[in-house]
Amino acid sequence: MKFKFLKSYNAWIITHAGVIILAGCLILRPDLKNQLILYTGYGALFHLVLVLALNPLKSIFATSVLLKKINRYRREIGVACFSYSVIHVACFIVKRGGLSETLKFIFHPALISVFFVAFPLLFLLTITSNNASIKKMGFLKWKKLHKKVYIAEIAVLIHLFMLGAIKLTFLTFLPLITLQLIRKHLAAKHKAISLA
Repeated sequence: MKFKFLKSYNAWIITHAGVIILAGCLILRPDLKNQLILYTGYGALFHLVLVLALNPLKSIFATSVLLKKINRYRREIGVACFSYSVIHVACFIVKRGGLSETLKFIFHPALISVFFVAFPLLFLLTITSNNASIKKMGFLKWKKLHKKVYIAEIAVLIHLFMLGAIKLTFLTFLPLITLQLIRKHLAAKHKAISLA
């Protein structure tokens, strides 16, 4: 019984293990804030790119069993992105010496896109990433809301670019955007064939 319970939460454990470790490190060793702010940022970015890449990859490699299996856990991966983001923000608050000092930086050019766009959107998507929200909103409205993740994608891209992380921006977003464009092209092609 115990093992069955753990098995049903495997995806949550795997996607959030790093969050728990990094949160623990921040509590026990706040002096490591500079390193932790990087690791939490990388964790959030990895999960964001992964969850956004899954649908394009599934469309391109339609017969891949592995991708179909991973795609089942989009919810857990998406929530993990927000969880890492929360610890990332917590690290920034610790780095700045408290919430009042942090608020002085919210209009910094590199932070506006994440404080006012990406983080609120990810929060909204996280709290609606459940079956109850789908039932209450209706699938079409829910789907429309969750498509706003692409706005968060742009906001994070701007954040990284403004921070001067040019190589990281290109290494993560160029392949992702390429996959998204290929998916769009394939969808248009299939639609044209079906209408022919």
